Amino acid sequence: MKKRMCAIGLLCLCACSANNKTTSEGSYTNAKGAVASAKITWEGDQMTAVELDETTEDTTKKTLGDAYDMKPASAIGKNWNEQIAFLETYIVTNGIDQIRLNEEGKAENEDILTGCTISIDSYLKAVQDAQAKRP
Repeated sequence: MKKRMCAIGLLCLCACSANNKTTSEGSYTNAKGAVASAKITWEGDQMTAVELDETTEDTTKKTLGDAYDMKPASAIGKNWNEQIAFLETYIVTNGIDQIRLNEEGKAENEDILTGCTISIDSYLKAVQDAQAKRP
């Protein structure tokens, strides 16, 4: 009987956590007209995933993938999609409150600079917008 009650309890917990999953989306348009977007997945109060992208003209940088070749210009030898993946993971793990930016919109935090040297101010503003729109 105890095993059956435990199993029922676990099923209830799983069902509750599955129903507690929500998403919010935000965006920010910079002075050049490029639109940074952020989609955040939440489980309860916990941010569990962040998806960042940027739309320019008729496509997105994620759609371009490696074709958006900035590796030769990158100080760390990584394309945009590799750097943005690093930033997405960083935000899920650490949040955005402690990120410091320089006048170019690039991170000053050494732990971010190891994997992301692009300007990130637009993406952080999109994340803030998505956080503000959280259901």
